[in-house]
Amino acid sequence: MKRWAEYRRQRKEEERQCRVRLIAEFDAGDPEATLHALAAEILEYRRAMQLLVEAIGWADAGAPFGLIGPGPLWRQTTCPA
Repeated sequence: MKRWAEYRRQRKEEERQCRVRLIAEFDAGDPEATLHALAAEILEYRRAMQLLVEAIGWADAGAPFGLIGPGPLWRQTTCPA
């Protein structure tokens, strides 16, 4: 039980650090501008998830579809999924 509690504590700390890094990535020096940048990213994420739902629906129906890999601006994240 003690190991499990330590694992959970470490996981929560890693997630907290990831959130801090993510916020710092969008920090525009102004809280309102930072919130707008984060909101824009959330909207883009939602759009990507909707496209994924559509692609899964096409695959389930047997329709042909294609996926395009990441572009030149893609960056690998170091945060756990």
